[in-house]
This record gives sequence, structure tokens and C-alpha cells, in this order.
Amino acid sequence: MIAFPRTAVGAALLVLASLPAQATVHFFTASLASLGEPVPTSTATGSATFAFDDVALSVLVNETYAGIASNPSGNHIHCCTATAGTGSTGVALNFSPLATGTSASYTNTFTLSSAAFSSLLAGATAGKAYVNIHTPGTYAAGEIRGFLVSAVPEPETYALMLAGLGVLVLRRSRIDR
Repeated sequence: MIAFPRTAVGAALLVLASLPAQATVHFFTASLASLGEPVPTSTATGSATFAFDDVALSVLVNETYAGIASNPSGNHIHCCTATAGTGSTGVALNFSPLATGTSASYTNTFTLSSAAFSSLLAGATAGKAYVNIHTPGTYAAGEIRGFLVSAVPEPETYALMLAGLGVLVLRRSRIDR
């Protein structure tokens, strides 16, 4: 019978414990501005975060904007442009109900079909999906937009991983004494 050192078993358990149990959640962010819009003169700004849950087939949207011309007439994600980070394409996910006001926050979770979720996630991962806010009049074709970009893991994730490895090294050095 093969004997495994306790440290190796502990390290294996630590690695297994850090793996996702079920769902993988993919995080994206977007900075919204008028750059890329048909009439790029708006001074409005915004930001958004997105969490794609691959088990629930859901997309959590958190969006904040300020200074748009009037109440939004449309707010959605477009996907998938021909080239990452540029271009226009059809709507993949409409946000409803719409937020009201020229400055507002919006939060909602949308559950999609498997095909729609997979397509939107692939487009977001490839940098070919963008969030867009439309207002009536001058900005009917879109006032501000931002391409979804993959969010960088929080520093705490790396700190926790390094702390776990440090504990294993300390334990190993005490066992060897």
C-alpha cells in the first residue's frame, strides 16, 4: 500500500476545497460613455457589473448611470460584434423594467435559455458584447455604451491562496524537525 505524507493529503484537500462546488460565475464590468455611439456627444457616464452563473443560466446586472438626456427608452446588452471592442450588432438581452431618471441605478437578474446564455457568455468573453442605454430624440440610436470586459479576480483571492500555501509550508517545516 502506498503511504501519502499528511502534507500532500492536506494540500490536495485544500486544492479540492478551493474548486467551485457547482456553478462557475463569470464576472464582467463595463464603463459607459458616448464613444462608439452614432452621435458621440453625450457627456453622460455609467458603469456596470455582470455575473453570469453557468448553472442557473442567469445574468445578474448592476448598472449605474448619470447625466443622460432623459428617461431611458432602451437599455440592453448587444451581442455579438464582428470585432472585439468595436462595432454594432443586434440586441441579445433587454433590461426590463427600465430605470427612470437621468441618473439612476438598475439591478436585475435574468434567466436565459441554455443557447442564449452560452452565446451571450461566449460573446462577453470574446469582448464582443456591449451594454447600451438609449434615450429619445438625439440619442435614440444609443446615448452611452460600454463593452463587457472580464473582471480581474479580487486581491483577497490571491491572498487567501498564498496564506493556505504558507500554512502548509510551516506545517511541513515543523514535521521535518
